[in-house]
Amino acid sequence: MTAKKWYRSFVGIIAAVLLAAGCLVIWLDPFFHYHAPLKGFYYRLAEQRYQNDGITRHFDYDAVITGTSMVENFRTSQFSELFDVQPIKVPYPGATYREINDNLSVAFDTHEDIKCVIRALDYSHLVENKDLLRSDMGEYPDYLYDRNLLNDVKYLYNRSVLAGYAAPMIIRKLTGQGEAGVDSFDSYGFNSGAVYGPEQALEGRTCFERSSSQSALSEDEKRILTENVEKNIVKLAKEHPETTFYYFFPPYSAVWFGGLIEEGSFEKQLEAERIATEKMLECGNIRVFSFSAAAEITCDLNNYRDAGHYGPWINEYLLECFSEGKFEVTQNDLEERLQAQRDLYYPMDFNELIP
Repeated sequence: MTAKKWYRSFVGIIAAVLLAAGCLVIWLDPFFHYHAPLKGFYYRLAEQRYQNDGITRHFDYDAVITGTSMVENFRTSQFSELFDVQPIKVPYPGATYREINDNLSVAFDTHEDIKCVIRALDYSHLVENKDLLRSDMGEYPDYLYDRNLLNDVKYLYNRSVLAGYAAPMIIRKLTGQGEAGVDSFDSYGFNSGAVYGPEQALEGRTCFERSSSQSALSEDEKRILTENVEKNIVKLAKEHPETTFYYFFPPYSAVWFGGLIEEGSFEKQLEAERIATEKMLECGNIRVFSFSAAAEITCDLNNYRDAGHYGPWINEYLLECFSEGKFEVTQNDLEERLQAQRDLYYPMDFNELIP
């Protein structure tokens, strides 16, 4: 064989292998970028930012659970039982309001019959630019969110996709190991191995020191907050009055609120919550829930694996509250509920939380 023929054969083999690999990923589509799951194969749900867009576009559902890591421990099976819906769960750990809203917009663009949405509204992302996307969590998989076929090569020839998903799917199918289907949304992002308790919630803290004063939101911060809420929370609800939106402020632990008082930003946080809640309650299809003054949750550090993240039993309780209307905030009792946070945390000796 001449060098020229050998070179052509080598290039042909490489091209055939690449073509086969790309076709395999398109066919199986572990991240649901092109289509819904195929029957007869097992699909593992594990890569939230990589799989969420495909789930949102191609799965059948009429309800959504979304938000940051604060929603990871929700069970869609319980949601389905309480609300008589067929839900998906698409968590975005650490996400800004913009990222979560973008995904919800896709849900409404691709599904016409969404009955309800449950979404966590993290306090830490209230006063943020309305267009902010986090760049500190590694490379964002834009190629899975846009409709640009040219950059799909990052998906089609991704070693993790081929070796971690596509190959195991083929092997499982050929060897008959386990059942076909898709992982349960109950377990998608579920923190099953987490340790909870005061030591974890305090995160090494040895004392609390109170600030002598509490700051307020600046006019610029109010503007940023208002723009963020209007674009990434309220706008979608106004566009879809047929859907009920259950928005909730998660029950961060007393340790977290002690930190606010220590740094002098507790009143600022309450003001941000008030402004955001007033904006949301202008929409008749938004129901707002706040658990920040639920002392039975926030003051029991056995519920937490750090200052903010609570256990799955709390998620279970929150779903029950949504269905029963417990801890729901209205225009008539908004100020009363904000005052309840002051009454709970200002007198508290946070050092008594330390074992």
